[in-house]
Amino acid sequence: MTEAHMTNPRQFLCTCGTMQWEIAPTAPGTHVECYCADCQSFVRHLKADAIWLDARGGTEIFQTLPQHIRFTAGYDRLAALRLGPKGLMRWYAGCCGAPIGNSLPHMGLPFFAAILKPGQAGFGPVTCHANTAAAHSPVKPNGTFGAILGLLARALPAKITGSWRQNPFFRDSRTPAVRPEILTRDQRNAARPPSGR
Repeated sequence: MTEAHMTNPRQFLCTCGTMQWEIAPTAPGTHVECYCADCQSFVRHLKADAIWLDARGGTEIFQTLPQHIRFTAGYDRLAALRLGPKGLMRWYAGCCGAPIGNSLPHMGLPFFAAILKPGQAGFGPVTCHANTAAAHSPVKPNGTFGAILGLLARALPAKITGSWRQNPFFRDSRTPAVRPEILTRDQRNAARPPSGR
């Protein structure tokens, strides 16, 4: 399937077409644009910044629950890295380096930040601009408190009902579906954006 033939705007296709995944059409979430150096470094390390970062270095993400993510092709090519031993789990297509999203390194707090292409349809307007100090040009921060409240408001019911266990990125509460690569300091520094913040 090509992007041109995708009818659901919440469907994703990796760069080479091997992996496909989707977010449930009714999945609640918060549309955030994050400018932090770590999000930029992740995409730059994958050599995918020309496609997935906007002109100001922002990464558009949709914060939702892992249970709403479903892989429809190429799941065996799922890969992960961490920018350091204590960093977030950053998931991507091992076949071509297309970024998929970020999660905590465990399932304790149900959370997934799906990475979107700049301006991608199907997720409503951006309601939060976060970590703007590392933006390539001035961006006014807004919406961070609301994004945090939304994250907690989604996570609590998932914990109560047990739906948090439905997570394609983990085998159990502390065992990821794939072993992540942990970048060296040299690798991190090489991927750092020009601002380096």
